[in-house]
Amino acid sequence: MNNHYTFDCGCKFKVLDYTNDGIPRIDFDGKLENLNLECSKTWDMIAQGNTKGVFQLESRLGSSMSKKLKPQNIEQLSALISIMRPGSLEAYREGKSISDHYIDKKNGQEELDYFHPSLEPSLKSTYGEMIYQEQAMQIAQAVAGFDLQEADMLRKAIGKKKPEEMAKIKVKFKDGVKKLNIVSEDESEEIFGWIEKSQRYSFNKSHAVSYAMNAYSSAYAKAHFAKVFFASYLKFAKDKMDPQKEIKELIRNATEMDVTVCVPDLRKLNKHFTINDDKIYFGLTDIKGVGYSVYDKIIEIVKNIDLNSISWYGCLVKLLNKINSTAAKALISCGALDYYHMSRTQMLFEYDIISELTSRELDLLDINQKHLGQVLENLLTNSKINTKRKTNIQNLIKLYENPPYSLNDKIEWLSDTENALLGASITCFKIDSYDISMTNCDCKIFKHTNNIKNIILAGEISNINFVKTKNGKNAGAEMAFVTIEDQYASLDSVILFPDQLSKYRNYLFEGNVLIFLGNKSPKKDSFIVEKCFIPRS
Repeated sequence: MNNHYTFDCGCKFKVLDYTNDGIPRIDFDGKLENLNLECSKTWDMIAQGNTKGVFQLESRLGSSMSKKLKPQNIEQLSALISIMRPGSLEAYREGKSISDHYIDKKNGQEELDYFHPSLEPSLKSTYGEMIYQEQAMQIAQAVAGFDLQEADMLRKAIGKKKPEEMAKIKVKFKDGVKKLNIVSEDESEEIFGWIEKSQRYSFNKSHAVSYAMNAYSSAYAKAHFAKVFFASYLKFAKDKMDPQKEIKELIRNATEMDVTVCVPDLRKLNKHFTINDDKIYFGLTDIKGVGYSVYDKIIEIVKNIDLNSISWYGCLVKLLNKINSTAAKALISCGALDYYHMSRTQMLFEYDIISELTSRELDLLDINQKHLGQVLENLLTNSKINTKRKTNIQNLIKLYENPPYSLNDKIEWLSDTENALLGASITCFKIDSYDISMTNCDCKIFKHTNNIKNIILAGEISNINFVKTKNGKNAGAEMAFVTIEDQYASLDSVILFPDQLSKYRNYLFEGNVLIFLGNKSPKKDSFIVEKCFIPRS
């Protein structure tokens, strides 16, 4: 077999060995000095805004600005990280922010202007915008003759944001300008004015480059080793401020990248998120209601059980009945025992019936029967069971034979239960119970296609943000930014302008499934909604 694996982008890695399925195990140490900094696969992923889990860029702002700027090298990535800071976003000149000026110039949508030829060497790498404190230092050296110590004093004054210190340095700056006579007095006033304003937003370039290298490193790992990347991030999602939101976003993103995430499998006994069979599986402790103490107890119990061969009733009696009911029901409800090929509702129903038996009766059960009725009927013939208990068992048999509700799993229940216990729907989605055959697009296609028109798209609402418009005929009126999701991806840029919002506001609540009609914004990746309605279930 080949001892190297080459990705379609040209990046090549040493193969350590192969799995039984022929999947290569690749030698990747993640060290910055060993990365290909010109990897098209990595830069394209960042440019698409696929930055969930990427250092410094994983927020919605990071994703949005990555799509706008489309950085293609570390220099541009450093600038992106710098202009994402609040100071740059809030510092306006000529009607738009410093951030937008940089992006428009980089994309050729605004003319480059260095103000004076002496400033071009310092500002060329940032398209004429003063992004870094070091640029202010270089300009002071170029036009005012500052030595390194004086330039560093300027940098410190900028960093401390102290006007009184800047006032002292301004005197030195003006004196230096007169001596060098490279720029006029009026020009020097304007230049120093820029430097003063940059106090609000300019960033230390060495920090920016360090952040950019770390961002690129995490993006590189995500682009090339997505399964390992997502398994690692999912493992630590519970440490986030909103673990459920984090898990849901990571799993949606993993699905978009064709990474399969599976519900827990009790037989695998994974403690945390783990890669098995080229898929990511939830660990048992990743289930809400199954903690480390329960996991340890399961590990102790299965020392005497072969989980791969034990029957369902054997599992009920010898394992599930030995742990607390909250954990047992959580294991069943989230799908950790789906390999028994029974509905989860039926497994829960039978668990509740078995739980009514005494420990002595459980010891007498024949766990190799095909259905619970036979298991219970065998107890009735046992001489060790007294008459009163036999009456109770007969009642349990009647309950089993005449369940008070359907034992088929309902899609909406499965979706809601997985959301509650795992943080996300995995095996099915609420949208699956609706007729969406009239759609011509899904969330994943929408995100990766630009030329589609008259879009008909279905999705479950996961978030709504109402804001007031600032301009236009409806200034001051409310509009809505909606996040929807389907089986394939999530879409956080669904927009209802005031007229549409007034018509469909009653439909907009989290968990509701709607069909949306509209078009993709030509300038942004937003979905502009014209109509929406509830599909047939």
